[in-house]
Amino acid sequence: MSKVIVEIIESERGWGQKVEETLEFKDRLSAEKYCKEYNNKHNPPMDNTPEWYMYAKIKGEWGMLR
Repeated sequence: MSKVIVEIIESERGWGQKVEETLEFKDRLSAEKYCKEYNNKHNPPMDNTPEWYMYAKIKGEWGMLR
C-alpha cells in the first residue's frame, strides 16, 4: 500500500500559494479525514475569500476537502 501525502498550503492574495508543510499518511482515508478536520477547523464558511488562509489538500489533487 502506498503512502498518501498531505500538503498544508499557505495562500495570500497578491503573493500566491506555497507549501508550508507536508505530512505522510498510511492510507487515503486517514489523509482525507485529516484534511477535512483541518479545513473545517481553520477555514469556516465565509461569503468572501480571505486575504490570507491555510488549507490542507492531498498532493497532486486540486482544492480543499470539506
